[in-house]
Amino acid sequence: MSEVRTGARELALHLLYQMDQRKEDLTQILPEAIEFLRPTAEDRNFGLKLVEGVIEHREVIDEHLRKAARNWDLERVASLDRCVLRLAVAELMLIPESPTRVVLDEAIELAKSYSTEQSGRFVNGVLDPIAKIVRSGGATGDAK
Repeated sequence: MSEVRTGARELALHLLYQMDQRKEDLTQILPEAIEFLRPTAEDRNFGLKLVEGVIEHREVIDEHLRKAARNWDLERVASLDRCVLRLAVAELMLIPESPTRVVLDEAIELAKSYSTEQSGRFVNGVLDPIAKIVRSGGATGDAK
C-alpha cells in the first residue's frame, strides 16, 4: 500500500476536527462530511478506519503525544494540529502497511494546508520520535 491517500486523510481530519469542535459523535458528523467532501469509496473506508482507530486508541495516542510534545500541554495545542497528530499516530500504530515517511509527510502537509506553516514544523517535531517508537515495536507501539 504505497499509494498516497490524501483524500482519505483529509476526510479523517475533517471528521476528527468537526467532532472536536461540535462535540458530536461520528454518526452525527459523517453524513454531512460525505456530502461536502464526496470521497471515493476507498477514501471513505480508509478515512473511517483512521477515525475509528483514533476513537478506539485515543488514550494511548494521547500518551504518545504528551511524551513527545514536551513543554506543550496537549489540551492547549491548536485543535486542528491536535487532530492531525492523533490521525498520524493512529495510522502509525494501526496500519503498518502505510510507509512511515508517507504518514509523516502527509501529516505535515495537512497541518500546513489547514493550519499554519509553523504547524507543519511542530507536527514533524512531535511525530518523528513517536514514529521511531511505534514503528520499532516499542512499548505501547503495538496497540492493535
